[in-house]
Amino acid sequence: MLNARQVQILLLLWNQDHSGEYLSKEVNSSRRTIIRDISALNQELSVKNTAVINSEGKYSLEIHNYSQFQELITQFENQERNILYYLLTNDFLSIDELMDKSFLSKTDITNSIDRINQRNKDILEIKSKVGLGYSVDLYFATKVDLLAYLISVIPKDTDSNILKNTFPKDLREYLTDNQSAAQLQAISLISSANFDDFYNHKRDLLRNIKESTIENQIELVSKNFSIKLSKKRLAQNIATHLKRYNLFPTFISNLLLKQMSDLKQKEPFAFEMAQNLQAEIKKDDPSILINSDFLALYIINCMEIRTSIKPVRILMYTAQRSIAYINENLITDSVGNISMTSVFNIDEFNKQVTSESYDILVTNGFNDGLKHTPDVVINGLIDEATIFRLKKLVSDNYFHNNLTQMLPKENYLFYENRSDNYFKVLKNVLKYFIDEGQLDQKMSVKLLNREEEGNQLMINHVALPHAVNETDFSRMFAVDLKTPLKLNKTDIYLILIVIVNDKNDDYKQLFNYLYKILNKKQVYQADIEKNYTNILKYFRTE
Repeated sequence: MLNARQVQILLLLWNQDHSGEYLSKEVNSSRRTIIRDISALNQELSVKNTAVINSEGKYSLEIHNYSQFQELITQFENQERNILYYLLTNDFLSIDELMDKSFLSKTDITNSIDRINQRNKDILEIKSKVGLGYSVDLYFATKVDLLAYLISVIPKDTDSNILKNTFPKDLREYLTDNQSAAQLQAISLISSANFDDFYNHKRDLLRNIKESTIENQIELVSKNFSIKLSKKRLAQNIATHLKRYNLFPTFISNLLLKQMSDLKQKEPFAFEMAQNLQAEIKKDDPSILINSDFLALYIINCMEIRTSIKPVRILMYTAQRSIAYINENLITDSVGNISMTSVFNIDEFNKQVTSESYDILVTNGFNDGLKHTPDVVINGLIDEATIFRLKKLVSDNYFHNNLTQMLPKENYLFYENRSDNYFKVLKNVLKYFIDEGQLDQKMSVKLLNREEEGNQLMINHVALPHAVNETDFSRMFAVDLKTPLKLNKTDIYLILIVIVNDKNDDYKQLFNYLYKILNKKQVYQADIEKNYTNILKYFRTE
């Protein structure tokens, strides 16, 4: 059985490759301990040939069977959820009482508690008090909120029909039947919870969430970004989301954290805007519960994408909105030239199929209420096999065919750098492109300021300074380096400067394209001869 430190290492490597030095600092242990932990992890992962951690250069996780890997992560997560469930429904529990309730060993319980505290330090802390046992302190939301969420993802025995009938009628529109039943059950299980006080507090929160106010806040924040948005629709979606989220807060699982991490690299401006929007909303009302990652999903969903190519129309039904939006992004990231519509109840799905013309019907799980047979069925997060099926329907060669327009030969530079200082070299190459007439001074300053402020994006030894241009100008600049640079202790072999033209929506998914290419192909100095032709070959899809 893996201990808490080893699980943390596994999750870190799932997100990206890391050095032994970095891992030792993150988990607060010695390099020798990291080596032993990697060995233990490989032994555990090899039992079913689930994955392997390679140790050439940096440690990297190679997943052989994604379904088995998901099961492994879910197994740890379910242990943690059950322990939290028992702690939330009791004021204190001793280690022996937790062992009796969870059927876990003492080691499994202490490891799970360590993992919970490490991963959720901004949300809660499980503390031990001599003579009393373990208890939970919450810093975000309430015990009822967290317990209701746990019950909704790991249902406990209850008569949901009876519980649903007692849920406040004025709040039913915001929650699913499963969520309302889970929330009522949570109130009944926590002795200190009061039904009327709990829902009166929720009503106060919902009254403070106004669509007109959010629209003004979006207007204010969006001035700093050139992302083209359907602002009215975004305000409606975020207002509805915040009402649902404040009535029933949800917590991002380990499986979703990985997808969020990937999305942040593909859509960096959306997540930056979401953080700014969260700060603006909290400034106006600090009591509102917000997670900027969820806001980013709505921003991405409301980006206006126009194309001259007729898209394949997809209608998708999913009960849980966060899962729906992540699946939308996973699909649109992998399959080009599609137009997706998501609905969140069966009646709306059936109505849309009847009234609109859709090419593909997608559902998350089977449901007896569906009047039309779906073409694709997803269980939870979409897997690679399902994405592969969707890829057969459409083919997108836009970026492959137009790469020379985005990265013309005059935007390529082989740079014989004499310094390994990233910012010094970036300043010099920007000056070169200014002198050559390929870049203006204003954009150069904007790029440098963003990088120096910490808005750096790195993927597999490639640095991607990026910014949005307000004029009709959207290009990439490739800088091949003679010797590697150091950025945040990482070797950089190539600088790819990306300037996104928000007015031309064909380039909207440029970051997604680059992310896929750079994650598939690692850049090393010996890989390619330093010339423009080979750079084009490198950034073209196979």
